[in-house]
Amino acid sequence: MMTDRILGARGALVLGALSLGSAASASAQALARRVSSAADGRVQFSFPAREGVCGNGRSYIQTGPNSYSGTWVGSFDDTRRMDPCVAGPVRVVLDRADRSVISIKTYVGPPSAEPGTTDLGTVRSEDAVDYLLSLARDGEGRVGREAIMPAMLADGVDASDELLAIGRDASRPRETRRSALSWLGQTAGMEGAVPSRVSTALLQIARDETDNMEVRRSALGVLSRLDHGAGIPPLIELARANLSGDRTWLSKEALSALARSGDPRARDFLRSVIQRGDAADDVMYTAIRGLGTEYATGRDADLLRQVYPKLAGEKSRDAVLSVIAEIGGTENTRWLLGVVRDESAPIAMRRRALQYASRAGVPIADLVRLYDTTTDPQMKEALIGFYAQSGDKLAVDKLLTIARSDENPGIRRRTIAQLSRSEDPRVKEFLKELIER
Repeated sequence: MMTDRILGARGALVLGALSLGSAASASAQALARRVSSAADGRVQFSFPAREGVCGNGRSYIQTGPNSYSGTWVGSFDDTRRMDPCVAGPVRVVLDRADRSVISIKTYVGPPSAEPGTTDLGTVRSEDAVDYLLSLARDGEGRVGREAIMPAMLADGVDASDELLAIGRDASRPRETRRSALSWLGQTAGMEGAVPSRVSTALLQIARDETDNMEVRRSALGVLSRLDHGAGIPPLIELARANLSGDRTWLSKEALSALARSGDPRARDFLRSVIQRGDAADDVMYTAIRGLGTEYATGRDADLLRQVYPKLAGEKSRDAVLSVIAEIGGTENTRWLLGVVRDESAPIAMRRRALQYASRAGVPIADLVRLYDTTTDPQMKEALIGFYAQSGDKLAVDKLLTIARSDENPGIRRRTIAQLSRSEDPRVKEFLKELIER
């Protein structure tokens, strides 16, 4: 008897849940019928916006809690910027042709309606989201993509599973899938911890070698942006999976995604890859460039200077030179000059180091003095080309000195050829003297 009562109670709960689900589905279908049966032309409806979403009702929407951390959508100039950002409702305007939706526009803020627009009034958030996501699932082209944003602005509706389904559906247009994944990254952790099913599904998309490469790249990017660093551990595992093999695309893309994060675990992993030194050259390049982002520190510069002599790949060595120049500072510029002076180094790397040293802010006077301490003819030619490109007064003075008195006739001739392109009056006078001799 007791068992029967328990089963009866459970059955009632299940039936109740099914009834609620059917009611919600029927209500959303009712909204679709109302849209379809409206007079030709535009149709609009409104629904409550989630907390932190506001707009001026015409041109811009803010989707975050404040102007510093939120995302702005739309356009605004100084005049519109003065408009108050009003919290909801969300207003969706559907443009139709032959009763089919051909575009969707979204507004937040003071309600209004353009002439010729059928206004269906305020609907439940759940019904709006169900209807909009049905357009995202079934619509083609821009309609599917445009339907996702307003659905994500609705109050009190968790659409993570629906977004995952759209993101994983390879039959959907690429940009619709990417939009679904992007919004998933923005909303998945709003109510607390990111569900494990979200990161698991993103991993499956990223690993699927038969899927579209841009969608896979989007999945990796979303992982890097998940709240509370939920996507960092799986990204590290993806990057580690094939660091030195032949199929390194996933490792490189995962490293790039990690580089966009300031998470200490991501930074430590990038350092560990660089210290290993056995990864493929293009993978090392990605890790080095990733370490040299806005999060780069003096410790990172120290590490890169230390590993540079051990790097065998040209791309990874060039990446170190570039990152060191971007970080800048006295110690780094001094090191770059040391690479330029190193006559045992390949001439190509010395030339690159010269260019990076200039970008890093090494005074032109120091670069001019390099010529007199250089014995390698190829490096001398590189310096002459650099001085000519610079056009600085000190550099031109040095070129004139070389053209007049360098011991190597070939170098004098090449210097004169470089000077012949200059508009500097001193150069023109010098060339005139040469002709008159």
